[in-house]
Amino acid sequence: MVAIVYIVFSAFLFNEPVLRPDSVVRVDTIKVKETPASLTKLLEQSKKQLLETEEPEMELDGLLVDMTKTKGGKDFYDLFYNSWEPPQAAKNFTITISEKPNRLNTTFIVVSINENVVYENILQPRLDIIEYLKEEAIAATQSYLANYEEIMRELNGDDLSGSGIY
Repeated sequence: MVAIVYIVFSAFLFNEPVLRPDSVVRVDTIKVKETPASLTKLLEQSKKQLLETEEPEMELDGLLVDMTKTKGGKDFYDLFYNSWEPPQAAKNFTITISEKPNRLNTTFIVVSINENVVYENILQPRLDIIEYLKEEAIAATQSYLANYEEIMRELNGDDLSGSGIY
């Protein structure tokens, strides 16, 4: 029963007559044109360029993630976000601002880049202290990003590459 419904339904969808079991299956009637040479060349160039890149590029570069829980943490994040200017050479990073609970009405504010803690301090609920901590966090974050690119260039340099022989 199911097979009959399937054959009738497929014949209705594809607007073809129902085939009998003893009939020959039809050959594909769609004619395929040859791909233009320019398109083939462009495809080969893009494949070659994709294989030559060593490190995949992120589409969302310099993302700031808010994982704060209190009003003071939200104020810190807003001030940080409004004042943040990444170094021009920095790429492939995600900044996460989170909080850890502390005694009474204070919390630890934690700024991390790609899950590496860059800045951590006690956050008090006073706006002038929050602004001061925001400036410190921005300076530490920018310094880390600038030094990170420099360190990676030094580590990948010719003078540190060895022959593999002890």
